Amino acid sequence: MDEAIMGALYLGVDVGTSSVKLTCIDEGGKVVATASEAYECSEPHPGWREINPETWWIAICSACSLLGEKVDLSLIKGVGATGQMHTTVLIDADGVPTCPAIMWNDQRTIDAVFTEKQWALSAGHPRVASFLSTGVPAINLAWIAKNNPEGLSKSEVFLSVSDWIALKFGGRAGTDYCGASTTGLYDNERQAWIGEVCEHFGIPESLLPVVEPSDAVIGAVVERASSETGIPAGAMIVRGTGDNPAAAICTGCLLEGVPTISLGTSGVLMYSSEGVDLPAVGKPVLFKWGNTLKTQIQLSIRSCGGAKEWWYGQILSSESYDLEDKAVEDPFYDMRDLMFYPHLSGEKVLHGCPSVRGAFLGLDLDTTRSELERALMEGTAYALRELKESVDHSEEWRSIRLVGGGAKNDFWAQTLSNVLGVDMVRMESSGAGQGAALLALSASCGQDLTAVAAGVCRKLDSIEKNDRAHELYDARFSRYMRIFEALQIIYELNSA
Repeated sequence: MDEAIMGALYLGVDVGTSSVKLTCIDEGGKVVATASEAYECSEPHPGWREINPETWWIAICSACSLLGEKVDLSLIKGVGATGQMHTTVLIDADGVPTCPAIMWNDQRTIDAVFTEKQWALSAGHPRVASFLSTGVPAINLAWIAKNNPEGLSKSEVFLSVSDWIALKFGGRAGTDYCGASTTGLYDNERQAWIGEVCEHFGIPESLLPVVEPSDAVIGAVVERASSETGIPAGAMIVRGTGDNPAAAICTGCLLEGVPTISLGTSGVLMYSSEGVDLPAVGKPVLFKWGNTLKTQIQLSIRSCGGAKEWWYGQILSSESYDLEDKAVEDPFYDMRDLMFYPHLSGEKVLHGCPSVRGAFLGLDLDTTRSELERALMEGTAYALRELKESVDHSEEWRSIRLVGGGAKNDFWAQTLSNVLGVDMVRMESSGAGQGAALLALSASCGQDLTAVAAGVCRKLDSIEKNDRAHELYDARFSRYMRIFEALQIIYELNSA
């Protein structure tokens, strides 16, 4: 334990797809310690991904024990929670889950998405239609209403992951503007739930949570949670938010409006604007702290780091993410016709096609493992470029900030820069957990979140694009842009 740490500490709890990460910061916002604990979700049927929410809490308690070996937990004065967005938790009046939480990357509703999108469009809700995809709360809840009506009838409210964690610590039930605006049930302009849509999906209005700013103080850690985690009873709890806005707090994307790419399990391109923004393309996510409201626009590919995990874990059975043949890292290495289409879990932003799948193209008898690995990274870069080019005025972006686990890979970062044709600025960030902890710090000290976050928004390095490599990638990108149409013909895919 670091006994030199004497001042107040603030805890950020980040519940990811496969692990929980705790981030402890001091009064200046600096990260002083982290701890993590892995867990697994359940896949009872092909394409299903669900989890007992108590699994998260068990992992949090275990991670707190590890964190207690590094810092004095009694110094923690505030807690902020964040986590995977869309994953849907239903609880009864006592806060007990009434059924497994359906994960954001669950595919059980794939057959319903196209039909429900068509209904939303015909009913005059184009924004709802644009939000609907597998794993989104509206679709998840509709599935539960149809297939588990008993579980739904026992439920008091539905929550996001971060909402449920805050509740377990002792906070009141509710959600933040991010959680509400990403359900497919919320009108961003009116900042109100849409009754007609809820009724159509069979969701009682009584299940809709109260919506609050992310830095709202919602309670204090209760004795039960304190005894299980070691976090002091009475420590303040803030509402919290989803993992992408939380991570964006530390990069300048949300508060300064700087475009950012997060290379995590999914790949997310983010930028922000003042007030309520309804872009032609992308998911508008509301984020409110105090009286300030912003819109973070997100465009994502579902399989980014997840594609790499699949490749190294399922195919290579390797823990090393390094290319075997270093010659393949040369930006001018001849990849012949080899390409990778990265949408292993469907595409939901530009094509609205949850049934599309990934593909390697241009394989020949000389193709090596290292070439396949490079093609995989190039494929995710092409997908992110396709997203970028759909954004109005993105040609004016001279640089993009880069965060997430994939940002640590030098070759991947350079490939992104070359494919997108902009410089990449890697940020020093502990991710969403640090952002959640900053929410608690801001609420505790009474300082505006912008001022609190300014001191932690630090650049690690810059990666300059290679103009000649970018020209070569331009030609290959044109070929990449023809892949979806070809797959659509081959597999007779529906898109909206």
